[in-house]
Order: sequence, then C-alpha cells, then structure tokens
Amino acid sequence: MTRWVSRLAAIALAFGLSLSTAAAAESRAGNAAVDTDLVNLELVRESVISTVKRLEEVYVYPEVARRVSETMIERLESGSYDHLTTRQEFAEHIGAELREISGDGHLSVMLVEAEKAPTHVLPETVDRFALNHAFEKVDVLEGNIGYLKFNKFYLDDEAVAVADHALGFLSSTDALIIDLTECVGGSPELVRHMLSYFFADETLLWQTINRDGESVYDALSTPGLGGSRFKSDFPLFILTSPETASAAELFTYTLRSYGKAKTVGQGTMGVAHAVGAVEINKHFYGRFATYRNANPVTGSDWEGVGLAPDTSAATEDSMDVAVRMAKAALEAQ
Repeated sequence: MTRWVSRLAAIALAFGLSLSTAAAAESRAGNAAVDTDLVNLELVRESVISTVKRLEEVYVYPEVARRVSETMIERLESGSYDHLTTRQEFAEHIGAELREISGDGHLSVMLVEAEKAPTHVLPETVDRFALNHAFEKVDVLEGNIGYLKFNKFYLDDEAVAVADHALGFLSSTDALIIDLTECVGGSPELVRHMLSYFFADETLLWQTINRDGESVYDALSTPGLGGSRFKSDFPLFILTSPETASAAELFTYTLRSYGKAKTVGQGTMGVAHAVGAVEINKHFYGRFATYRNANPVTGSDWEGVGLAPDTSAATEDSMDVAVRMAKAALEAQ
C-alpha cells in the first residue's frame, strides 16, 4: 500500500498537482460543467487518479478497490489512456475498465452536465422502460393463472400506485407468473413494497451492509399490505433471462430464498450491490457500489454469479414452460 501511495503522489506531482490541491480545486468548482468535451493529457491523468482515489474511499469492498487502483495506475503509467481525447471517450473507457478489473457490472463513470445534479438513476428512453413506469402487461390466463410483466422498479410514488393496481387486479388468481426477462433493475424501495405482498408483516427481507461489514438498514415487509392469498402456499413463478438485473435479482432472490417462488428461464446478470453517485471532479462523477445486500436466509447475495434458474428454458419458451408448471401445481393441490 505504501508503494501504491508513493507512486500515486509521484504521478500527481509530475503534472503539477497534489491530490489535496486537486481536491480543493474540485470543491471550489463544484459541479459546474466544462465548456468543451475535449480533454488533454493532463486532465486525463488527473481524472484517472481522482477516479481511483474516490473508489478507494467509498467502494463496498476496500480490497477490490485497492486492486483496481493499482492496476489502473500501472496502465496510466504505461500510457494506456493517452489516446483519450473527449470526456465521453474517457467516461466510456474508464467505466469499462472499472467493470473489467473489479468484475462489478454496476461501476461506471458519468459526465457532469450543466443544470443537472449527479445521480445514480439512469434515464430511460426505450418505451418498455419509460412508459407506464415500465409496467407492460397484466393479464389473467386460462386456469385463473395471473401474469404480470414489468421492466423496471421505478423510484416513484406513481410507480408504487401502478404496482398496487396490478397486484390488486391479480389478487384473486390461483397462481401467478411474473415476467422479469427484460427487467433492468431500479429502486430497492419498490422491491420492498412489492415483496410485502408475499410476506407476513415485518419479515426481514434483506440487510444493507456497508464497507466495514456493518448492517446499516434492515428491509422489513410493510405491515398490512396485500391480502393473505399471496402470503400463503401460493404457486409463484418468475421468468428470468441474462437481462434480469440488480433490483430484479433482489426481488427474485428474496422470494426464492424463502421458498416462495420458482424461477424459469435463463441465468440472471449477477449485479447485486447498491450504488450511489460519487463526485470525481468537475468533469466526471462515478456510479459506484457503496453497499452490498445480505439475504437473511443465505447470508450472501448473487454478485458476479447471478441466479441460475430452477427450470431452464430458452427465453422465448419460458412463458409456456411456466404456464405448464403453474397448471401442474394447481392440479396437485
């Protein structure tokens, strides 16, 4: 570690900066956007150093952050980033390297933009993610089997209302299929809200753990939400694919760990950590994982491995397979 700090300081001094001076300059500049998208060699080098420094300060696994830092500083010294000429190139390239070295699919570097506060929430422009708060379809199939497809967990009161309407509509079904094959993640708070339909009051759903290994938040199911039907021995099937990610994995993992759901389809993406927006400098901010989730049943999560399906099926066939499984479960009752 001493060797790493010395090398970091040497590089900073080589282009006329100390880390403390750079940090002070960033603080004075705030989040003001730059006038041009172009970057020079000095800015590239300073931004790489600021990126890895901030990662070491906040990343959920300190030892991983140190490994990422050492690798990227070695690459910086060898000139691996000298070809970057725009802010966009920097953000895309450095973000890809953070993900590659750490194995954490959540890590990325974002551009600071005028009039916009840095946020870890990604904007959506594709209809299936943007319209109706990403709730795409609710239906009752033959045999009184419910079907719900949604593609993101939005951090929004209106999204909560849509979820309540959807689950209320399905509350008298005899089995339920939830389609998360295109669900890209989103808000853990909406995950907790929707999970509360399937659990007894104040059940511990997961814990949020900081980089020191301490629990900072216990996610409990909301009292009085939903009827008893979903909470009992209810046939529940979740469709998954390689696109099923993050909050969608949290939702699925929690239900399956408690024995409340079977998964059908393909393995999921394997991104489990909670992320936040972290200032790097006046040009960039990081979308960095600052906490991890721990399941009270398994004591672990799905980071880097995803959720293998209980029943494998091609994504295009998973719906038919789940319907057959739901019918078989009802016949066996």
